[in-house]
Amino acid sequence: MNTATNPDALPQPMGEFSPVDEWQAHISRIFYGLRGGRVQDYYQTFASADYRLAHALAQDYYDRVRKRERDVNREPLTVNRLTNNESRLTVMEWGPGNGNLAACFLTHLKALDKDSLVYPRVRYVLVDAHQTILDSAQTHPDLAAHRERVETLRAEASLLASVKDGTVDRIFCNELWNDLPAKLMLRKGNEIEEEHLRPNLNEKRHAAIEDWSGFVRAFSETDVAVLAAFPAFLEDIIWEKEYHKSDW
Repeated sequence: MNTATNPDALPQPMGEFSPVDEWQAHISRIFYGLRGGRVQDYYQTFASADYRLAHALAQDYYDRVRKRERDVNREPLTVNRLTNNESRLTVMEWGPGNGNLAACFLTHLKALDKDSLVYPRVRYVLVDAHQTILDSAQTHPDLAAHRERVETLRAEASLLASVKDGTVDRIFCNELWNDLPAKLMLRKGNEIEEEHLRPNLNEKRHAAIEDWSGFVRAFSETDVAVLAAFPAFLEDIIWEKEYHKSDW
């Protein structure tokens, strides 16, 4: 059997059957490692391609900060009262995509802050597990005007031990949700089954890879540096499915 008679012919598995969420996390690490610098080519969202969400977030943030400080301080906050010891306002974005949300947010916040009481204190931190994403986000042309306000942190959003409790004023998380691993559970009568997947490469792409064992090893270890030397393969993965009973 070959692709001439069956386009989904499976030449050889690239791994073993595992729950959907485990393979989702695995493939995401490989995808962003290989193509993080071109992430804007693969999807467009309000966060990555429009200014309105960012402007709404900036307006809400500005209003809340000003109200909070009016409630805390009996006398209005003025430029003269701002000192180098004034508490900075740390805003984090988990999963910054192409940097558009950050750029539009900071631009609108600066425009709203006519008395320069909020924007100069903002420290906007782009957080992502992939350096390629952070590097790409920072190249957004509209971020150039806010360079002093922007920092990066390479880390998993679920593993932010380097960030102390109580130090972050606001967190945005828009582009990250679609990448969060999720289990797929099915009900059959009174039983619950969990979907498991196994990746295979289509026959044509498999034939183009000379060092198959090296490829599978790099794929298993999510070794992006090694995988980059092989022919592009992500679009050629065929997923087998099977279902295991679960005590969900």
